[in-house]
Amino acid sequence: MPRLLLTAGPTREPLDSVRFIGNRSSGRMGLAIAAAAADAGWSTTLLLGPGPESPSGPINSIRFQTTDELDALLHEHWPDHDVLIMAAAVADERPAEEATKGKHTRGEARTLVLEPTPDLLAGLTPVTRADQFRVGFALEPQEHLLERAQAKMNRKGVDAIVANPLDTMESSTVTATVLFDGGVTLDAPKNLDKATFATWLLEQITPHLPTSA
Repeated sequence: MPRLLLTAGPTREPLDSVRFIGNRSSGRMGLAIAAAAADAGWSTTLLLGPGPESPSGPINSIRFQTTDELDALLHEHWPDHDVLIMAAAVADERPAEEATKGKHTRGEARTLVLEPTPDLLAGLTPVTRADQFRVGFALEPQEHLLERAQAKMNRKGVDAIVANPLDTMESSTVTATVLFDGGVTLDAPKNLDKATFATWLLEQITPHLPTSA
């Protein structure tokens, strides 16, 4: 059975000891994939961001907070896995300055300068073997969904990408399309609950895995 490395949940980039820049990701999609993989007998390591509770069952769950923490965990654990599904909602930007120790005083005006975070999936390309398979996620407006998902897949150099419209965030259902490197495109049935979609996704990925996975 494949050894799955899965990321889920948001990142939090600290402003001070109390506040952070984050996003509205619930982590439910990643948790559903982890449960489906474990049910299918896949050896599953879940890198889980802040917010959602760690799942029970035969899943190795490891916590992260920031983009840098997740990046370090990916480089540590990816060599020992066959499949990576990057369902985490990684922040695109973070404060350029180191977080303030303590709590910034309310009412004091300040300017916040942001810098881009590193592209974690693309950063794994140099250390990814031919017998490994990477799946990304693209959350984009419906009118540009497939175009931007294809561009993201090419830019990150991944084997497949799940294209999700923006209204998937915080929704209990998913209407998604999976694009594979090489031109195969598969539309999932509309408005699947996330647990059902997770099982469907693993079924679609399995035939595309390298034979050693």
